[in-house]
Amino acid sequence: MVIDEPDAYELENEELGIGIFEPGMNLEREMDWNHLSRVLLVVAGGWLLMFIIEVIMMVPVILYLGVLAILYNPWVLIYLSLAEIGFIIPVVSYVRNRGMKLKSVGIKYMTSIKNIVFGIVIGFAMLGANLVISYLMTFLLPGISGDESVFVPPQGNMLGLWLALWTIVMFVAVAFSEELIFRGFLQRRVEMYYREKGSRHYKLVALVLTSALFAAIHLDIFGLATRFVLGLFLGYIAQKQNYSIIGSTVAHGINNSVVIILAVLGF
Repeated sequence: MVIDEPDAYELENEELGIGIFEPGMNLEREMDWNHLSRVLLVVAGGWLLMFIIEVIMMVPVILYLGVLAILYNPWVLIYLSLAEIGFIIPVVSYVRNRGMKLKSVGIKYMTSIKNIVFGIVIGFAMLGANLVISYLMTFLLPGISGDESVFVPPQGNMLGLWLALWTIVMFVAVAFSEELIFRGFLQRRVEMYYREKGSRHYKLVALVLTSALFAAIHLDIFGLATRFVLGLFLGYIAQKQNYSIIGSTVAHGINNSVVIILAVLGF
């Protein structure tokens, strides 16, 4: 049988898999530990590359504006946030080296209104959870502060421009990059691994483990619980949408942008 459009033949159901195979290809059909360990190395490589890019981006800031600009300058905060794009470079390389499509890491159904609306609804739910948990953590760990920025927001007409740029960067660079590597790439493969091992709760295990790694990789003890819960929300969205990352990206972007907007506006 000849199939003219291989991409239309994704195995997207419970019986056959989670949508990353194409006709005539066995890539990732069997997710053993050796394969999963390579996946974990790609995630670690993405984090390391992001860190290196951020350090390189800091050099001109320190030379021209000083060290304190990294903490207090709101425009520098947006600039440094672009380093998160480094997360996706090893993933794209992984996909290309195996001749796979980007839909194998969640780049599919990106214009689905249903998925976007679902992401918006869950995004505001997770924002509420974020605020509640962060508030409770100030009582449980009063002597520890998180990695929240201490920047001074711009004043006057520049504030509106800064908020607009912040929101765009949070959606396009930060949320998209982190959802691609953690949900579209990592979580679905952890799910495959535990399914291959015969775990009855492979989806739950993948959700919890990926959320824990998502929280830990931010290197923020104060925000550990908050990010773990946010990871559960985001992973749940990805699972419900067959690992399309558009819904989780929207939810992630809402949380990241609105938290800072509320802080800047004094709420």
